Amino acid sequence: MSQHVNKKEEALSATANADRNKEQSVQVSLRLRAVESSERAIVSNVTAVQPAAGLVYLDFGFLEHHTIDQISAAARKGESAIHIEGRLECRIAMTPQHIAQLNQQLSQILKSPKQVKQQDAEPLTVGSDTLLQ
Repeated sequence: MSQHVNKKEEALSATANADRNKEQSVQVSLRLRAVESSERAIVSNVTAVQPAAGLVYLDFGFLEHHTIDQISAAARKGESAIHIEGRLECRIAMTPQHIAQLNQQLSQILKSPKQVKQQDAEPLTVGSDTLLQ
């Protein structure tokens, strides 16, 4: 009898776990408030992704135009490797689960029919009122 009860309990527990594990979508309205200088946009033209123990580091950097020209020149010369210097503008550490969420959000944007076409995008202009980090 106790084996029969234990099997019923196991079945109920498995059903409850399956229900909890079902993926649910919830629409969340989130407003992030800027603190200190966090509202300033960071201009980046190069990224690097580095896995570490339990985290993934996203590095956003910037290469000056003359550095990009050096890369082009090296490619034209047939060089297979070149050492260049750039500025690390921002490093973000995220868990693999948060990286998966970011990947999902970026994929939705890139697949969206409402995405801005390259020719329709307003060019970035740097003026006296622009804050770059």
